[in-house]
Amino acid sequence: MTNRRMAPAGRRHAAMMISSAATFAILTGCSDMPKSHDLGYTPETRDVSSVKNEAQELSSQLHHLMALDGKMMNTGPGVDLCGDEDPDHLYVIRHPWSVYGVPVEDMKRAMGQLKAELPRHNWKIVKFGPDSSPSKSLEIVADSTKGKFSVNITLYDRRKRSGDAPSASKVSIIAVELASACFRVPHGKTVDQS
Repeated sequence: MTNRRMAPAGRRHAAMMISSAATFAILTGCSDMPKSHDLGYTPETRDVSSVKNEAQELSSQLHHLMALDGKMMNTGPGVDLCGDEDPDHLYVIRHPWSVYGVPVEDMKRAMGQLKAELPRHNWKIVKFGPDSSPSKSLEIVADSTKGKFSVNITLYDRRKRSGDAPSASKVSIIAVELASACFRVPHGKTVDQS
């Protein structure tokens, strides 16, 4: 990723993605993650790069399953804290991305396609239906049955937004928030070194 200044529309989209990430973190419990002894599991030891690669592969799989050609906003997988205990050694990987620039009917079809295909590709759907927002956006929440990842996929249908809203906020999108469980870096390394 290059260091470029983001256009105003891109900044608004990025702000929306951060907001979506916060919502996903609350849903998955990764945001205010309890201390590692309260996780209910011992974090597996893995290099940051291997978990990032797995996140990228899973995101590619999800995009393929959508069968939706559109514009993408994809910052790539990133490292985040796993709660407030041992931030030098415990981490999660988050990969937010979105697809836009296609008709909403195609997006709805893609959500239906995901509902059908995710269970066939090692995902357990834990929620499918409207989210709790006032707009009742269509949402899929699923857990990987092979890896330690969860995903929140939301269709934001913005066609009915008010006339005075900025044009970028009227763009309908499918926002994807992929997040891992907590992991520990190998002995002798820190999150920044791994």
